[in-house]
Amino acid sequence: MKTTDIRIAGLGTYIPEIVDARKAVALGLYDADEYEFYGWTGAAVAGDMPAPDMAIAAAQQAMDRSGLHPHDIDFHIHACGHEQGPEGWSPQHYILRHLTDRDVPSFRVWQACSGLVGSLELAACYLKAVPERNAALLTGADNVGTPNFNRWAFGIQNGVLGDGGSAVLLSKSEGFASLLSINTGSTAEVEEQYRGTEPLFPPSLTVGRGMDFKERLAAAGGLEETVAEVVRRQGELRTEIALRTLAEAGLEPGDVTRVCHVFTGQESYLKVILDPMGLSPEQGLLDFGRNLGHMTVNDQIVGLTHLVETGQVGPGDHVLIVAHGGGVSITCAVVRIDERPSWAAAVA
Repeated sequence: MKTTDIRIAGLGTYIPEIVDARKAVALGLYDADEYEFYGWTGAAVAGDMPAPDMAIAAAQQAMDRSGLHPHDIDFHIHACGHEQGPEGWSPQHYILRHLTDRDVPSFRVWQACSGLVGSLELAACYLKAVPERNAALLTGADNVGTPNFNRWAFGIQNGVLGDGGSAVLLSKSEGFASLLSINTGSTAEVEEQYRGTEPLFPPSLTVGRGMDFKERLAAAGGLEETVAEVVRRQGELRTEIALRTLAEAGLEPGDVTRVCHVFTGQESYLKVILDPMGLSPEQGLLDFGRNLGHMTVNDQIVGLTHLVETGQVGPGDHVLIVAHGGGVSITCAVVRIDERPSWAAAVA
């Protein structure tokens, strides 16, 4: 979808304390061989801070940076990959309550790790549908440090997860960057591999069963073979969507300055994502992300915020955002930096 008049007015993040991966190895939480092989150097660990509170902190920063007022918010989406609080509770409205007193729609989106980037397309469509709508707030947050889950042994995507929150404020009236195009697709048949042989009812969390993706993928037909098929199928669609999104923005791969992607500790993993698009790992955020862990829904927005904050992208630069989640959902977007915001580092 080619977008017009959709701008990024503000970005915000909340990144908790970083725990050194070597410490996790010493504590017996992280396998020493995996530490040597996968390249992660750390993970952001929030302790007992609830995920919705990290989303609020990130959103408040995005609002402060945007120059917009809380009363300007017409729509809110909260994305997450893991449970946010009491079962049956509405974390998105808890977040909204702390940011504005307007009675606007607020939705929670679950698209695994592509949820926040995918929500950009939903929000853009919502704003464009009615002329009077102007601004949409998107938040994402997760704290994976629950008793039945080991962030250092996730089982897929190189295996280390980080906590944190991020936020984007979209506006039709003002902003420092433009959302030029965005597209989403699904490889729905891959859900079977991520489901494994677990029963659908009762839900695993309600009976105290932990999440083990290695076990599920292996049950679907052999771990290595299953992962290879997921990677192949996902890679085909991801590349097609990325190139189509660039074309809709009137761009070619050579016009891309930087790429915001799922965080990884391995250059080889990043090459699998970028090589088919005609892009290189040097355009990504390997060293930055490998110290944070895979931050579920937040990687791409944390990465974009980092690029802008540090002056690594500036006016005229194009950023390709590539997100995939659960092997099933994929969203790619193109952002053009129009001006350097006041909160970005000055570049000599």
